[in-house]
Amino acid sequence: MTLPDSTSNGLEPSASRCLERTRSVVLNVMIVDGLAIAATGLLLRRWEGIETDLDRGLLKKVLLGGLFGLFAFAMLVLRQLGGRRRLEPPTTRARRYFTSRVGTAVLGWCALPLGLAYGILIDPSLGGVAPFWLGAMVLGRLALPRAIDLEGFDEPMNDEAEVPR
Repeated sequence: MTLPDSTSNGLEPSASRCLERTRSVVLNVMIVDGLAIAATGLLLRRWEGIETDLDRGLLKKVLLGGLFGLFAFAMLVLRQLGGRRRLEPPTTRARRYFTSRVGTAVLGWCALPLGLAYGILIDPSLGGVAPFWLGAMVLGRLALPRAIDLEGFDEPMNDEAEVPR
Protein backbone atom coordinates (compact mmCIF):
# COMPACT_ATOMS: atom_id res chain seq x y z
CA MET A 1 0.00 0.00 0.00
CA THR A 2 1.46 3.34 -0.93
CA LEU A 3 0.32 6.78 -0.07
CA PRO A 4 0.18 9.17 -3.03
CA ASP A 5 2.36 11.83 -1.39
CA SER A 6 2.96 13.45 1.94
CA THR A 7 0.74 16.41 1.18
CA SER A 8 -2.37 14.27 0.68
CA ASN A 9 -2.44 13.29 4.34
CA GLY A 10 -1.01 16.55 5.67
CA LEU A 11 2.17 15.01 7.05
CA GLU A 12 5.79 15.80 6.45
CA PRO A 13 7.59 13.17 4.30
CA SER A 14 9.27 11.16 7.08
CA ALA A 15 6.01 10.93 9.05
CA SER A 16 4.20 9.85 5.92
CA ARG A 17 6.76 7.09 5.31
CA CYS A 18 6.47 5.94 8.93
CA LEU A 19 2.69 5.87 8.67
CA GLU A 20 2.86 3.86 5.45
CA ARG A 21 5.31 1.27 6.84
CA THR A 22 3.38 0.91 10.09
CA ARG A 23 0.05 0.55 8.30
CA SER A 24 1.50 -2.12 6.03
CA VAL A 25 2.80 -4.24 8.91
CA VAL A 26 -0.40 -3.88 10.96
CA LEU A 27 -2.48 -4.92 7.94
CA ASN A 28 -0.24 -7.95 7.46
CA VAL A 29 -0.79 -8.93 11.10
CA MET A 30 -4.55 -8.57 10.57
CA ILE A 31 -4.36 -10.87 7.54
CA VAL A 32 -2.56 -13.44 9.69
CA ASP A 33 -5.33 -12.96 12.28
CA GLY A 34 -7.97 -13.73 9.68
CA LEU A 35 -6.14 -16.82 8.46
CA ALA A 36 -5.68 -18.04 12.04
CA ILE A 37 -9.38 -17.50 12.74
CA ALA A 38 -10.30 -19.52 9.65
CA ALA A 39 -7.89 -22.31 10.61
CA THR A 40 -9.20 -22.35 14.19
CA GLY A 41 -12.79 -22.50 12.92
CA LEU A 42 -12.01 -25.42 10.63
CA LEU A 43 -10.15 -27.24 13.38
CA LEU A 44 -12.87 -26.77 15.98
CA ARG A 45 -15.57 -27.75 13.50
CA ARG A 46 -14.16 -31.27 13.39
CA TRP A 47 -12.98 -31.39 17.00
CA GLU A 48 -14.65 -33.49 19.65
CA GLY A 49 -12.90 -31.71 22.49
CA ILE A 50 -10.61 -32.97 25.18
CA GLU A 51 -11.80 -34.43 28.44
CA THR A 52 -9.80 -33.01 31.31
CA ASP A 53 -9.77 -33.47 35.06
CA LEU A 54 -9.52 -29.71 35.53
CA ASP A 55 -12.52 -27.79 36.79
CA ARG A 56 -14.20 -26.47 33.63
CA GLY A 57 -15.65 -23.47 35.43
CA LEU A 58 -12.26 -22.43 36.74
CA LEU A 59 -10.63 -23.04 33.35
CA LYS A 60 -13.29 -20.91 31.67
CA LYS A 61 -12.64 -18.07 34.14
CA VAL A 62 -8.87 -18.33 33.62
CA LEU A 63 -9.10 -18.22 29.81
CA LEU A 64 -11.63 -15.38 29.73
CA GLY A 65 -9.60 -13.53 32.37
CA GLY A 66 -6.53 -14.06 30.20
CA LEU A 67 -8.38 -12.50 27.28
CA PHE A 68 -9.37 -9.51 29.41
CA GLY A 69 -5.81 -9.12 30.73
CA LEU A 70 -4.37 -9.38 27.23
CA PHE A 71 -6.78 -6.72 25.96
CA ALA A 72 -5.97 -4.40 28.86
CA PHE A 73 -2.22 -4.87 28.37
CA ALA A 74 -2.53 -4.20 24.62
CA MET A 75 -4.41 -0.98 25.32
CA LEU A 76 -1.67 0.08 27.74
CA VAL A 77 0.96 -0.58 25.07
CA LEU A 78 -1.03 1.43 22.53
CA ARG A 79 -1.74 4.39 24.81
CA GLN A 80 1.45 4.57 26.83
CA LEU A 81 4.06 3.80 24.20
CA GLY A 82 2.23 5.60 21.40
CA GLY A 83 0.77 8.51 23.36
CA ARG A 84 1.40 12.10 22.30
CA ARG A 85 3.83 12.81 25.15
CA ARG A 86 5.88 9.71 24.33
CA LEU A 87 6.00 10.72 20.66
CA GLU A 88 7.31 14.24 21.35
CA PRO A 89 11.06 13.54 20.84
CA PRO A 90 11.59 13.39 17.06
CA THR A 91 14.56 11.03 17.39
CA THR A 92 12.42 8.20 18.82
CA ARG A 93 8.99 9.05 17.41
CA ALA A 94 9.06 6.63 14.47
CA ARG A 95 10.29 3.69 16.54
CA ARG A 96 7.80 4.27 19.35
CA TYR A 97 4.89 4.79 16.99
CA PHE A 98 5.73 1.67 15.00
CA THR A 99 6.28 -0.42 18.15
CA SER A 100 3.05 0.71 19.82
CA ARG A 101 0.90 0.00 16.77
CA VAL A 102 2.48 -3.28 15.67
CA GLY A 103 2.81 -4.46 19.29
CA THR A 104 -0.90 -3.91 19.85
CA ALA A 105 -1.79 -5.84 16.69
CA VAL A 106 0.51 -8.74 17.66
CA LEU A 107 -0.95 -8.82 21.17
CA GLY A 108 -4.35 -9.06 19.49
CA TRP A 109 -3.13 -12.12 17.61
CA CYS A 110 -2.23 -13.68 20.98
CA ALA A 111 -5.96 -13.89 21.77
CA LEU A 112 -6.33 -16.56 19.10
CA PRO A 113 -4.38 -19.36 20.86
CA LEU A 114 -6.41 -18.59 23.99
CA GLY A 115 -9.56 -19.01 21.89
CA LEU A 116 -8.31 -22.29 20.47
CA ALA A 117 -7.64 -23.58 23.99
CA TYR A 118 -11.10 -22.41 25.06
CA GLY A 119 -12.67 -24.17 22.08
CA ILE A 120 -10.80 -27.41 22.69
CA LEU A 121 -11.27 -27.52 26.44
CA ILE A 122 -14.56 -25.73 27.10
CA ASP A 123 -16.88 -24.88 24.20
CA PRO A 124 -16.04 -25.35 20.51
CA SER A 125 -19.16 -23.47 19.33
CA LEU A 126 -19.03 -20.10 17.61
CA GLY A 127 -20.51 -18.47 20.69
CA GLY A 128 -17.70 -19.88 22.80
CA VAL A 129 -14.73 -18.75 20.74
CA ALA A 130 -16.21 -15.57 19.25
CA PRO A 131 -14.99 -13.29 22.08
CA PHE A 132 -11.41 -14.36 21.40
CA TRP A 133 -11.76 -13.85 17.65
CA LEU A 134 -13.45 -10.52 18.18
CA GLY A 135 -10.74 -9.44 20.64
CA ALA A 136 -8.03 -10.14 18.06
CA MET A 137 -9.80 -8.22 15.32
CA VAL A 138 -10.75 -5.27 17.54
CA LEU A 139 -7.16 -4.87 18.73
CA GLY A 140 -5.98 -5.05 15.12
CA ARG A 141 -8.47 -2.37 14.12
CA LEU A 142 -7.47 -0.14 17.05
CA ALA A 143 -3.82 -0.56 16.06
CA LEU A 144 -4.36 0.72 12.52
CA PRO A 145 -2.33 3.92 12.16
CA ARG A 146 -4.05 7.20 11.44
CA ALA A 147 -2.46 10.32 10.00
CA ILE A 148 -3.87 12.42 12.83
CA ASP A 149 -1.63 10.54 15.30
CA LEU A 150 1.47 12.07 13.70
CA GLU A 151 0.14 15.56 13.00
CA GLY A 152 0.98 18.72 14.91
CA PHE A 153 4.51 18.02 16.09
CA ASP A 154 6.94 20.94 15.96
CA GLU A 155 9.95 19.02 14.61
CA PRO A 156 9.97 16.42 11.83
CA MET A 157 10.81 12.91 12.92
CA ASN A 158 14.05 11.09 12.18
CA ASP A 159 12.94 7.89 10.54
CA GLU A 160 16.04 6.57 8.83
CA ALA A 161 17.10 3.16 10.21
CA GLU A 162 14.60 3.37 13.09
CA VAL A 163 11.72 1.36 11.72
CA PRO A 164 12.21 -2.04 10.07
CA ARG A 165 11.53 -2.06 6.36
